[in-house]
Amino acid sequence: MLVLFETAAGYAIFKVLDEQKLQQVDSLWKEFETPEKANKVVKLKHFEKFQDTTEALAAATAMVEGKLGKIFHGTTLLDDLDKELNNYIMRCREWYGWHFPELGKIITDNLAYCKSVRKIGDRTNVASMDLSDILPEEIEAEVKLAAEISMGTEVSEEDIANIMHLCDQVIEITEYRSQLYDYLKNRMMAIAPNLTVMVGELVGARLISHAGSLLNLAKHPASTVQILGAEKALFRALKTRRDTPKYGLIYHASLVGQTTAKNKGKISRMLAAKTALAIRYDALGEDTNAEMGVENRAKLEVRLRYLEEKGIRRISGSGKALAKADKYQHKSDVKVYDPSGDSTLPTVSKKRKIEEVEEGEEEEKPVEAKAKKVKREAPTEGEAETETPKKKKKKEKKKAEEESKPEEEETAVIPVEEVRGLERSVHLWLMVHLTIC
Repeated sequence: MLVLFETAAGYAIFKVLDEQKLQQVDSLWKEFETPEKANKVVKLKHFEKFQDTTEALAAATAMVEGKLGKIFHGTTLLDDLDKELNNYIMRCREWYGWHFPELGKIITDNLAYCKSVRKIGDRTNVASMDLSDILPEEIEAEVKLAAEISMGTEVSEEDIANIMHLCDQVIEITEYRSQLYDYLKNRMMAIAPNLTVMVGELVGARLISHAGSLLNLAKHPASTVQILGAEKALFRALKTRRDTPKYGLIYHASLVGQTTAKNKGKISRMLAAKTALAIRYDALGEDTNAEMGVENRAKLEVRLRYLEEKGIRRISGSGKALAKADKYQHKSDVKVYDPSGDSTLPTVSKKRKIEEVEEGEEEEKPVEAKAKKVKREAPTEGEAETETPKKKKKKEKKKAEEESKPEEEETAVIPVEEVRGLERSVHLWLMVHLTIC
């Protein structure tokens, strides 16, 4: 743990040797009565001296107003280190992968991979090498087994030397990044402890860096804090009349990252509201504790759990109950063997039989002729009143023509039985006539 202390001469960074004594607030002043006692609690790691009184005054004013100078550079440098580390590690894995490709699949941690490559060198040295200080026993056994049956090609000693030099660079940059992160964490906890608790060290530092200072950030409303860092997307949405962004830099906070995509907008809005309060408390308050941030974060976590469980709940009557899933029943269609497929004889379908029966019945039915009659309905009294004289004349002419025409003779309908009896009598008469002749 590091402690930043500002004096009239410059900045001093101390390393805490005994953290338990710092927790004893009542008797803490006794540990710093003399320099000898103070050396047992903290140790000076670095001292940055002011060049002149102008620089010292500017630093003191910036500290009072909440302005951060070198923390800005620390945040940017941290992002640059992450980018460079990714490039270096990717090159290292690809380069050494030609010689020992199985190692990259076994060791997933980048720092452990570079340390292992730095220690192994040529893969033929793995069998007689102890990697227990870097890798667990199970992974070490896998590495040794993979080295015996590796499909990699042979590389020159010059390539191995360059790869090992690249691994040294990755290890050094990783160690420096961890130190820079500790410095940034301690710096944020000293300046904005409640903001750090709410959104984390990196997100809080980026918010302050984007606003210019802690005091300027405290002047922003919660809606601006929510979308801070997404100005281009906001203006583009307003110009094209589309949906505005729901979050900016606050998207990388842990509370927003651990929720589902459906609830990210709600959580980011609530987190921005609580973060705005924490920023104003850090910038304008007299206390330096983080109790407010811890309390608000606990409330947000409870709200987050409620939103996550709301999706699996249903409202039943006047109360809320957990949704009950129906019991799963496996339904399988049991197919029975059809023996009709074994027969080679032609089969007559039921549809064809039905058609044959219907045709036979239609042949037996006699043809009946029906007389056509022209019927005319008499108009009602209401219709007769509304008819015009021209329509009356036309109707009278049609009626006269119909009466003058002779009525059609109605065709008689002969029953079927009489027709069959007539056929029999004619047949009998022919038989008798032929016999006589």
